[in-house]
Amino acid sequence: MWSDRYIYYNIKSDLQHRQKAETGSVMKVLLQSGNFVQKDHQSLSNADHFPWVTITLVEAKRGGFSSSKRQTDFINLIDIVCSSGKNIDQQLYLKTFLAIAEKLQWNLYLEADDEGNENVIIERMH
Repeated sequence: MWSDRYIYYNIKSDLQHRQKAETGSVMKVLLQSGNFVQKDHQSLSNADHFPWVTITLVEAKRGGFSSSKRQTDFINLIDIVCSSGKNIDQQLYLKTFLAIAEKLQWNLYLEADDEGNENVIIERMH
């Protein structure tokens, strides 16, 4: 894990970012959850009732990405940073992010776990 204060997740179709989705449609799914507020054309943060989170919609190329002032019509990665605080219900994050991944027919990945494994797929809760 990169940090003891933050947890890093990604929502994407697969490890190679092969599937793109319309940026506006993805933003709509995120906003309809009621847990996030839009900050700009590609970024969201938590609503007042939801634990701290920052979300960025990006078009990754060759595994890399950065935020941009340029709007893009399609994205292939939802980058998520949230708190790892002990007083925060981590299951709330997982349930929310898994529901979003399911709506997009993508997968939720933990960027790195405590054992150093990267891109750990998070299975859907049944």
